[in-house]
Amino acid sequence: MEQALNRNRRCDRWKWLTIAAALAVVSFGCGETGSAGSSPAIDSGTGGSAGSAGTGGDSGVNGAGGAEGPNYTDALGENPELFADPLRNPGDFPGMSTDATEGAQAYAEAALACYEAPNACTGPECGAFASCCVKTGACCAPVIDNAALPEALDFRGCGLLELLACAEASSVMTTTFGELEPVLNARGLVPNGTANAEGGALIGEPVNLSSQRVALDVQFALPVGCGGTCLESAGVAFTATAPGAFVDAEVGLLLSGSRELVNVMIGNEVADTFFAGPGSTEWRLVLSPDGSAQLFRDGALQGQYAFDAAALTQAQLVAFGRNLSATANSAAIASIEVQVADCDNPRAWRERQPVSVSIGVGDAARHSFGSGPSIVDLGQTKQVAYELDGALYVGELVTPGEVFVAVPAPVLVPSAPDEATGLEDPELVFDGSNVFLFYTARDASGAGSIRAAVSDLSVAAFTRTGAPGLIPAGDIVSYEAPTVAYRAGLWLLVVRATYSGGATELQALYTSNLDDGWAPVVNGGLEQLTRVQSATAEITEPSLMIHNSAYQLYYARRNGTRWSVELLVSDELVLWRPMGDVLGGSDEAYDGLGARSPDVISGPDRIDIVYSGQDGVAFRLGTASRTAPSDTAPSIF
Repeated sequence: MEQALNRNRRCDRWKWLTIAAALAVVSFGCGETGSAGSSPAIDSGTGGSAGSAGTGGDSGVNGAGGAEGPNYTDALGENPELFADPLRNPGDFPGMSTDATEGAQAYAEAALACYEAPNACTGPECGAFASCCVKTGACCAPVIDNAALPEALDFRGCGLLELLACAEASSVMTTTFGELEPVLNARGLVPNGTANAEGGALIGEPVNLSSQRVALDVQFALPVGCGGTCLESAGVAFTATAPGAFVDAEVGLLLSGSRELVNVMIGNEVADTFFAGPGSTEWRLVLSPDGSAQLFRDGALQGQYAFDAAALTQAQLVAFGRNLSATANSAAIASIEVQVADCDNPRAWRERQPVSVSIGVGDAARHSFGSGPSIVDLGQTKQVAYELDGALYVGELVTPGEVFVAVPAPVLVPSAPDEATGLEDPELVFDGSNVFLFYTARDASGAGSIRAAVSDLSVAAFTRTGAPGLIPAGDIVSYEAPTVAYRAGLWLLVVRATYSGGATELQALYTSNLDDGWAPVVNGGLEQLTRVQSATAEITEPSLMIHNSAYQLYYARRNGTRWSVELLVSDELVLWRPMGDVLGGSDEAYDGLGARSPDVISGPDRIDIVYSGQDGVAFRLGTASRTAPSDTAPSIF
């Protein structure tokens, strides 16, 4: 076993040099971060994490507030190649350094600089890190044949058509509002509001700015003969409410005709102003799911602003304004162009609903309150495992809200001394041939160890493997809540470890052969980010997934009696980017107070999750999904 683990841990050092050389090309402007202090290796069964970062990342990126931080340069040399997507980094890079330490240090410094602040990942210098694709709007998939908003709407080309006819000719539905009907002429769309109220039109259908990137191109037509005294305005913005006397412009642009200024509107307030220029001036507003709005004028960046993307899940595009001059001379919107792209925002869950369990024979009502759900996609079916009364069950997810258990008997029940008090935390994993069921086995004292069973694609019966599993020893008194990802012959495991002193943390391990046991990822930042010593806080139930060339690690956090799901992302299981709370209580009764026990699976354009919702009395199975395109992380070559 020792020889096998040493063989697995032998590092392909040129891989790190390749990455570092590429970063030398793209990391201009990224800044430098001082290297953290060294940390002892994390040895399974002996403990040894370096310092504490408080309760899960409040102290900063990668546990920077701990007493002694990990030495990432050493970590990148000591661990094997653990990239979520090794194919992103093929081959050698011309002119690279031959010094492995320098290469690893350059990689670590560049990653820390990109992860140090929420908006640091958005720059092109951070494109080497696939984990920077999450939430930033940096890696999105264009919406093809977008039916919600028009790709191009040139109001000047509508001729004598009325507004609705012009919109229909552009394949977009439009609804007008205001005392007077908006007017179309050779200058464009004149909103035709009055002195006391705005007029205009709703354009297209609502879009979700919390998970979609929208680029809005606008050309205005300045009023003629205004002379600084007329009441003339025309704007384009997204709003979350139906227009009243005035539009609540949450984010957009508003032309003030009398002053010849274009105002940037954020939260219905003027955030910035610019000289309007001639009618040929092109304004572009790029809105990203991370809540950043970038303004360009004729292709040149003018400014960046923050807006509340989370509140704009049903954002309606509106053209609006007030006009008291003759319509032939009024301020107008000449043209609008819109490009929409789907992005990965881990807070933008939809289709959130409770899961009911139906059973071929017997009473299924209590099964909806099973715990620790896990989901796996087998191609033809999706299977869900859960724990009930210390035994493990598996059923087919026949609809997003229903699991069907054909046989009412559990697939695995306690049968050995180390399982004396039951089985918990099922984790289903498909390796392309068989379905594995990892789980926590509790002995008579309540201590946990990690075991595994295997089945064919029928998942009708599981047989325990002869693998040694993960057994607590030394300062670690219990392992629980396994999550396992399998990629290209490598098994990756994240578990919660409990120390004799009561502290807990998440730890990452790996193996290329389950029969050889698990080796720890050493000197990484996961332990410090997730270490908890408070009696009123808890981190547990991790779920590891590979999506869009990056690892996404979800886990449950308890504060007092409330639970929520948080997220960490990483390229190589060593350096981590905290994303904070991504799934908490909703407006639904079954999970109104929180969520825990997440398990996620990756699809080509979406992520599905099963979890346990908290209603104040019990936890009930729930499910949700979100748009999350893959294959968009840029190559670093």
